Amino acid sequence: MNRRRLLTACATGSLMAAAPALRIRAQPGLTLRIGAVLPLAVGQAVAFTDNAAIAAEAARRGAVLGAEEHDFNAQLFGHRVELRLASAPTADAARRAAQRLMATERVFALIGGLSDQASALRDVAAERGALFMNIGSSDDRLRSDGCARQMFHVEASAAMYVDSIAAFFVRAGLRRWLLVAHDDAAGQALLARARATIRHRHWGLREVGQVTPTAGDSRFDAVAAAIAREQPQLLVALLPWHAQLDLFEQLAAAGIEVPVTGLPDPVAQTRAFFDQVRTRAPAFATGRRVVLWEHSLDRYGARELNDRFHRRWGAAMDAPAWAAYQAMKILSEAATGAGTLDGAALAQHLAKPGVVFDVHKGIGVSFRPWDRQLRQPLYLVRIQPSARSGPGLAVLEGELPAIHQPGTDPLERLDQIGERQRDSRCRILAQDRA
Repeated sequence: MNRRRLLTACATGSLMAAAPALRIRAQPGLTLRIGAVLPLAVGQAVAFTDNAAIAAEAARRGAVLGAEEHDFNAQLFGHRVELRLASAPTADAARRAAQRLMATERVFALIGGLSDQASALRDVAAERGALFMNIGSSDDRLRSDGCARQMFHVEASAAMYVDSIAAFFVRAGLRRWLLVAHDDAAGQALLARARATIRHRHWGLREVGQVTPTAGDSRFDAVAAAIAREQPQLLVALLPWHAQLDLFEQLAAAGIEVPVTGLPDPVAQTRAFFDQVRTRAPAFATGRRVVLWEHSLDRYGARELNDRFHRRWGAAMDAPAWAAYQAMKILSEAATGAGTLDGAALAQHLAKPGVVFDVHKGIGVSFRPWDRQLRQPLYLVRIQPSARSGPGLAVLEGELPAIHQPGTDPLERLDQIGERQRDSRCRILAQDRA
């Protein structure tokens, strides 16, 4: 590595990304405009209501910090990084906002995907030949039949979350599961993936029952009845965050005590959600959750990143903020490293096995070439009901999977969570071969 490459790696904080990424000489004077489309609560205080504004605001802060830091780095080499924000409450609004950003702001990439907006942003990116970084949707269908060559996923997949939940709770001896998922297409896809984990990934894990309430129904009497009937060791709520809160509150009011965990959608990984759990369902306020990122991480540069975010915003860096920050980092490093803003060329570059990024998780991470999912460890946290401050509402309990154990191949371990290549229905690689 020559001096210029070493300096570039130090400036971006990613020595592991530098070697493969900088084989192409970066063009001088690139202006990297990145568009973030988020369901922000514009013109009003962000309250914990039935929307994704909490996660969107966290993502906005992460994207802003990412733009500030990486613009500073880029200027050392004659480039600029600029963030263009757009608020969109619905998928249709997200599509229009993305089209406007592409046409008038000349952004070369989009980030977003909260509130079921990922498909709309994927389609706009495909139409315009741009990149899309999904930071908000864990929907496995986006990594399967709905995958796209220029869509990459910083957010973990639902399959990764379910497999990680199983890995911990099986070791903890909680092997009799009651599954709760909505009766719509999204809920049934989650239920099918959880069953695949139960049947094929963990010996001794057993589904003792399942309840499929109607999507939008806020009553969960059938769940209470199933708990009394089946006596599960763990209730797994494969529900949106607001439905999880309703369920936990009703079970607590009925005096039902059973270990619970839930699908880690972006809102359900925020301190605001943890606070709501301890307020509305104190009996379940010590539950363990799987998350994409945890503010109390303090190794591999995580402490410094978390501290910078806290100093900038006075809040904990929850998962949506981390995902947006890393999307900005990955896009700026990829574009300056490859020396192009062309979406097809950047997608080809990002999918190379040798291109890795430092995302403050201890190893250089890469995208799976077969479904564009970022390989990365997840974390187990426990809600702290007695904590007074936001950052203290959760405490780190472990890494999933434990990739730093002696004799462990991190890449092989990470590919054990989520859909493996042999099971994937994404046909990007097959199309490339054809």
